[in-house]
Amino acid sequence: MPARRKDPAIPAGLKIMAPEPAVRLAKEAEIGGLGLDWSEQPEMLDDVGLAEWERLAGVFAHDATRFREGERAAITAYCSWWSAFATAAADVRDRGPVVEGRSDMDRGRLVKNPATVAMREASQQLRYWARELGLTTDARVRIGLADQGDDKNDDDNPFA
Repeated sequence: MPARRKDPAIPAGLKIMAPEPAVRLAKEAEIGGLGLDWSEQPEMLDDVGLAEWERLAGVFAHDATRFREGERAAITAYCSWWSAFATAAADVRDRGPVVEGRSDMDRGRLVKNPATVAMREASQQLRYWARELGLTTDARVRIGLADQGDDKNDDDNPFA
């Protein structure tokens, strides 16, 4: 690739200015859509899933573009798996980790509560979606989002 020629009309050290906020917002909207409208709740969520949706809405209400409309399905999936986890956890809490067997082979003996399997599957999906959406500390660090209070001046930190 040939070397770039310098334009003698442009002074050395000239920096390109960031685009105006309206232009920047328009480009961001092309990428993932506008900020997520939290008031438009997915109809498929049950009460537990809606409660998690509302909790997330409250947490991210101050950050209009933290989530975009393009991420609505992912957040809905996270809330659905949260509901599945909570339902299975309630069953394990109420009936215990082992229950009386229901099949002919298992009658009269205790077996693992099937809800423990549902909890494990739901927890794996929750971890996946939490990472994907940047809802964990590790995920936020990985995608370059600082937590509240991390924006301190590092001038006093010799390790920064």
